[in-house]
Amino acid sequence: MKKKNARLQEFTQRNGSWLFAAAGCIVLWVLMGTCSGNGLSLKSLIDNAYTASFLAIAGLAQMLVVTTGRGAIDLSIPGMITLGAYVSMGLCNGQNSMILPALLAVIASGVLVGFLNSMMVIHLKIPAIIATMAMNYLIVTVTMLIGHNFNVFTVPSILKNIATFRVAGVPVMILLVVLLALAIHFLLTSTTYGKGLLATGQNLEAARLAGVDVGKTQILTYVFAAVLAGLCGALISARVTGAYLGMGNSYQMDSIACIVVGGTLMSGGRANAAGTLVGSLFLYLIISCMQLMGANAGMQSMVKGALIIAVLLIGAAENSGKNLKKKCEGSTACEVKTS
Repeated sequence: MKKKNARLQEFTQRNGSWLFAAAGCIVLWVLMGTCSGNGLSLKSLIDNAYTASFLAIAGLAQMLVVTTGRGAIDLSIPGMITLGAYVSMGLCNGQNSMILPALLAVIASGVLVGFLNSMMVIHLKIPAIIATMAMNYLIVTVTMLIGHNFNVFTVPSILKNIATFRVAGVPVMILLVVLLALAIHFLLTSTTYGKGLLATGQNLEAARLAGVDVGKTQILTYVFAAVLAGLCGALISARVTGAYLGMGNSYQMDSIACIVVGGTLMSGGRANAAGTLVGSLFLYLIISCMQLMGANAGMQSMVKGALIIAVLLIGAAENSGKNLKKKCEGSTACEVKTS
């Protein structure tokens, strides 16, 4: 019985935030039905999940980088989303036969950007948030140059079907993102790379002493994140039928917000792929509810910002409690004498 309670407590501690977010999704869905006057609509929930699926890809990319620890955040994700959109649309130009070369070009761009990001962080010792912010400026410049060369953006029918097609009323994008989250969960929990990444995020020096190739792990992580962001941009461009400068800007803070709500520690060492999906849906349901209530864009940003702060405060309190517990273990100073 004690073992079951301990396991339940551990599960709640690790997944509490996204479980609350999942409950919040249900509450917000009911609230949407009430505010709209149309009652509960499964279609509205699916439509919000579809929109959130694109954010979820960016969130999963951000999650990987944050998991490396030491306050790492990838601010080049917005630029990489825009670059992926321009490269895919520019090379395809409406031709299905060019989809594979275009996606390979997007992947190659992501590999290059991720590798350069990791080199700045690992070898030049530049904080990740600064290195990736500088990289984002470079990507924006490259995107502007690409935009001058590619003036026609027509979406290939195959790529458009991937981004918009539905099976039994459920968008294929939702299914693809769920499969992606499952794959990343498997990567983190059942592979040498994933376990090394979690160990690196918890304590880099301890991971190195334990035999983890922390340099290789970080390189792969930044590369995976950039490639995911680029492919996300290609899918978004297929959805909106084009590409434009600043396309990825709205995903900068939202990609951070959804992983925070989803239970990924900003201090690193703990990631939650399923929670990221729930966090993405939760954010879009909040936006939908506020739009139904007539809230402007500024109010929506304030609510999202307040949500991030609240979750971070809860996480900080949780970490403080764990650290205090570790210090007290085996210490007579922490013993409470009872009469």
